Amino acid sequence: MAIIGKIRERSFLVLIIIGIAILAFVLTDLFSAKSNGQQAPPSIAEINGQQISPQEFEYKVQKGYENYQKQTQQELDERTKSSIRESVWAEMSSDILVGEQLEELGINVTSKELMDLVSGDNPHPQVRQAFTDPNTGQFNSNAVIQFLQNLDNDEATKAQWVDFEQALKRNHRMDKYNTLVKKGIYTPSALAKVKYNENNGALAFKYVYKPYAAIEDSAVDLTESEISSFYKKTKSEYEQKASRKIAYAYFPIVPSSDDQAEAKQWADKMYGDFKTNSNDSTFVNANSDAGFIPVYYSKSNAPVGADTTLWDQDSAYVAAAKLIGSTWSISKVKAIKMAPDSVKARHILISSQTRTREAAEKTADSVMMALQSGASFDSLVVLSNDEVSAEKGGDLDWFAEGMMVKPFNDAAFTAEIGEYKKAESQFGFHIIEVTEKLEDVKKIQIAKITREVLPSKATYADLFNQANSFSINVADMESFAVELTKNNLQQRSAILNETDNLVQGLDASRDLARWSQEAKEGDVSEAKDVDGAFVVAIVENIDTEGFSPLEKVRNRVEFLARQEKKADMLGKELVDASEISALATKTGITVENVNVTFASPAIAGIGLEPKVVGAAWSLTPGQLSQPIAGNNGVFVVSVDKKVDAGEPNLSEIRLSEARGIATKVDNGAVYNALKEKADLIDNRTKFY
Repeated sequence: MAIIGKIRERSFLVLIIIGIAILAFVLTDLFSAKSNGQQAPPSIAEINGQQISPQEFEYKVQKGYENYQKQTQQELDERTKSSIRESVWAEMSSDILVGEQLEELGINVTSKELMDLVSGDNPHPQVRQAFTDPNTGQFNSNAVIQFLQNLDNDEATKAQWVDFEQALKRNHRMDKYNTLVKKGIYTPSALAKVKYNENNGALAFKYVYKPYAAIEDSAVDLTESEISSFYKKTKSEYEQKASRKIAYAYFPIVPSSDDQAEAKQWADKMYGDFKTNSNDSTFVNANSDAGFIPVYYSKSNAPVGADTTLWDQDSAYVAAAKLIGSTWSISKVKAIKMAPDSVKARHILISSQTRTREAAEKTADSVMMALQSGASFDSLVVLSNDEVSAEKGGDLDWFAEGMMVKPFNDAAFTAEIGEYKKAESQFGFHIIEVTEKLEDVKKIQIAKITREVLPSKATYADLFNQANSFSINVADMESFAVELTKNNLQQRSAILNETDNLVQGLDASRDLARWSQEAKEGDVSEAKDVDGAFVVAIVENIDTEGFSPLEKVRNRVEFLARQEKKADMLGKELVDASEISALATKTGITVENVNVTFASPAIAGIGLEPKVVGAAWSLTPGQLSQPIAGNNGVFVVSVDKKVDAGEPNLSEIRLSEARGIATKVDNGAVYNALKEKADLIDNRTKFY
């Protein structure tokens, strides 16, 4: 079990381990069709004809939640849950998409390869970490074999190890495929030379230029037919994914003036009661948002935000109530003592987690007796179950009061230098020796009552009624704007893609996102409790996958269509000359000079002009171009000279290209390409 624990602690595998049967039973009941003949919900997704069932997906999601909480010891918020669901989706869709390629290519992992991954000369990094001897730093393959031979004695550990092996097998199979892709891409000599010349070759040319701004927009007429024709010609530039835009009103749930007044009354009463109460810790635990902390602090090591004048007061002094941010705070000097601010100590831990408590205490007592009889600490530290500190002779370095668990802390800060003390904590029995300590300073124990000012039930109800009335009064975007003004609110907006299950900028907005995905254009939501606020949303518009309609991109189309007509008009002014200087004289435009590379097609003072630079690169020295419609205006160019980059180092170029390809593959380029080409139906928003 300890080995499995190490692997868990030291790794964040992108795995979702198969769960227990009872969870599957519950999820089946949750997602499957009911006995009354109700139609079963659709699949979570269908990829190239292969379905992912709701039960299977949710099963892995729940295991993902469990793994996250075990690894981080933190509660899950909605954004973290969404991230875990995305990880599960990436894994399951990858298993299908890449799995098809693996099957077609016959890529697999043999039993011998798997054994090499756990006990060979170059084991998987997580296995190496778990089975490395802490004393020698060497990987112990015999320990792996012994561990595997004893698996049948512990079914739970065996099941965990089997899951771990399956994960290793999956990852190694994927690694083989990715390596095959990386090695299968080669840069031919001709292509390498072109790339080298594009990046290192230089081009010097002269140009004359007329900006589009030289012609006023009002001087260029556009008919509806011309706009429509230009849109059809450039329609491919307006491809869009399915999405929907919502506008919403945000009613923050914050304390009212009545709530603030009630909290102040409470603070004033607590101040009086605290002064007369003698059982400070019990009083704090009964009345404060946070429990009593029995730590002594020096003035130099005061808690963040503490009133430093408390160190000038006597025991039982109570400071007046203060409102800090949204929290009332009342501090009392509970006790005073003289003690060091920090001590340096070493310890030997006899763990009670790998043996019974009685056995651990018996061993600890034996160690204490040996030390008191003259045995050296260094000779006994090898018995310590704290492997990290044992490697340093048990040394824990300097630590301030309150940094260690209470029993350890109390023993260390009451011990004399060189004195051995025994303390029991949740980890086992500690044999502690303080080796150094600072001078004694005044330290105080602070009993502190805090209370955050929160919205009352009445305030919550009032805000809900306000938001609900807003929802009732809104019928369209016009009335939405009217209600915003009436309630002195600003409009907020968000765009949701087809698979989004949270509204950007709003945590815990899953319910709002689901409503938005299912609503029609113009629909208005009821008041939604979202992320410490009530939100009322209206679906402003819905875009289907395909091409943006003309009305949506009209401004852009008109701008570009007008620019095209300007280019034609300006181009007619920049003709009838055989040399750049003659054209400049004719038009009254100054000839400019520029040096560029193909890879960086920017013209100083004007901006990016890839079309102009590309056209110039195709000319021979002295040749005058035809008018070129660029991004910012119309150009005529004449090349002075081309500087060839010379012969490239093909090995270096190929190595650089290979590194670039490897990075893309490692970052999921193959998976993304397969997903892009896949026949994919994603129904996740119907469930989440």
